[in-house]
Amino acid sequence: QLQQVADVQTVLIAQQAQITRLQNDSQSAEIHLLNLLAEQKKITDSLKNRVAQLEERIRTTDGAVTCPARYWLFNGNCYRFSIDQKPYNESQAICHEEGGHLATAKNNETHNFLANHVRNTTKQNTWIGLSDLENEGLWVWDDGTLLVGEGIWGTNEPNGGTRENCAHIYPSKDYRWNDSTCPSSYYYICEIRG
Repeated sequence: QLQQVADVQTVLIAQQAQITRLQNDSQSAEIHLLNLLAEQKKITDSLKNRVAQLEERIRTTDGAVTCPARYWLFNGNCYRFSIDQKPYNESQAICHEEGGHLATAKNNETHNFLANHVRNTTKQNTWIGLSDLENEGLWVWDDGTLLVGEGIWGTNEPNGGTRENCAHIYPSKDYRWNDSTCPSSYYYICEIRG
């Protein structure tokens, strides 16, 4: 009988030790969870603070757009006027390497900005990003969009058929567009989003 009491006491002591271990593990897990929650709160507070700083910065800069070196800002986009002459495909590749495309003059305002710059500087033929290389007569901008409307072509342009598939600003036609042979080397204008 004494042996049975001793065995029961041993079992009870073992169970009490196990309960104590589980309580300690539970307390340890709870402390770990509290630490994680505190760390999460710090990160959340830090992110909220950073968002508030960025929002303030946006408000104080009035949405100012900056352009990379050698680029001119106009209507939220950045334009670089080349100082070298290249065929259309090389001009296009250079603009793509710079993270943009050949310039798109989708409205009179942008065309006038580009044309006036050419008029005041090189006064030479200058590639823009417009071609019908893929389908004759279907003029597509270098950004992949279609030419909408009549465009700003010079008188009787485009007129080159399948021989002339790339558009440029043409000083001889009052700085309006002309279609030309794509291998011709002209100045070019790159555009990137501001």
